[in-house]
Amino acid sequence: TVARLAELSYRCTLCRRCAMACPIGVDNGLITHEIRKLFSQEMGISPKELHEKGTIQHLRVGSSTGMNPLGAKDSIEFIQEEMEEITGYKVEIPWDVEGADILLIHNAGEIISWPENVGAFAIIFQAAGLSWTLSSETAGYDAVNYGVWYDDVQLSRVALRHADIARRLKVKKIVVGECGHAHKALIETADRILTEEINIPRESALVTLEDIVLGGKLQLDPRRNDFPVTLHDPCNYVRLMGIVEPQRRILRKIAPRFREMTPHGVDNYCCGGGSGFAIMSGYNFAEWRNLVSSRKKFLQILNAFENESQAAPKYVCAPCSNCKGAIRDILSYYHAGERSSLYYGGLVELIVNAMEGMKKPIINFGDQPSWT
Repeated sequence: TVARLAELSYRCTLCRRCAMACPIGVDNGLITHEIRKLFSQEMGISPKELHEKGTIQHLRVGSSTGMNPLGAKDSIEFIQEEMEEITGYKVEIPWDVEGADILLIHNAGEIISWPENVGAFAIIFQAAGLSWTLSSETAGYDAVNYGVWYDDVQLSRVALRHADIARRLKVKKIVVGECGHAHKALIETADRILTEEINIPRESALVTLEDIVLGGKLQLDPRRNDFPVTLHDPCNYVRLMGIVEPQRRILRKIAPRFREMTPHGVDNYCCGGGSGFAIMSGYNFAEWRNLVSSRKKFLQILNAFENESQAAPKYVCAPCSNCKGAIRDILSYYHAGERSSLYYGGLVELIVNAMEGMKKPIINFGDQPSWT
């Protein structure tokens, strides 16, 4: 019975949509999270993908992906070269700049699987004239904090490492890239840890990007995004943190054919990969994700584009690394890419795609994703 309870606690995406609908306010996501914590912190029972290959590897090697600082810098150098080819001008990605205004921390999974996202951030920040830097310190280039899903001790260790790196670099604030659970961990949950002298301002990239786009810091031509676009609302941004409008205000400005899913905002459905599902492969988790947890999101995507031609390219904007992974898998499982010309990606790619002066589009509908 106890073993079954441990296994069942990982059949919930912790999206907490049920808590919004429950007439007596039962929060099954919170209860499930507490069960996971008890198993991990008191009994040493947790999935390898989250613990040994997650927070333990993150703190020891530098990233939950297993990528060490040298590997991160080599990969970023490659991304920088690719961005120069796309944009037609030299893209500088700064490392370890002391006293910069912003320390940008990505989900390192973007560096490996969706490098165009990392490159797009660099283009935007450079074109907007921001003072920013990446960190090559161990864990400083990976915002992932899998502790938020299962273990408060591990969450605290990762959050403290991030805050310490930012403090030693003397940056004014940390900006977290397109990763929902990294937002929840470092911006919201870490408020309980990063107090008094160890506190440092932390900001969502969505807020930073809204200031750039709506503040007129970029030359944009929305006609470059003249294709249907819909928005997936990552649970951690929207339902669990209340970051609802910045991404929408950006899309309304740069994507003339933007349309909402039904339902959307705080009522939106989870991608199906939340709380670790997107990276867990043991037992039948992949099958469970494709046949159960992601099916509602897949239906939402299809309904958002129901009046569009199947042959016309359509873009699902998913500004979260784990959400992109789950959406990638569900589109692949049902062969929706080739059958319905459905593509996915982040928000920054759409922004760069709309920028004037780009040598060629960053969004490549002929290959999805373009660099993997």
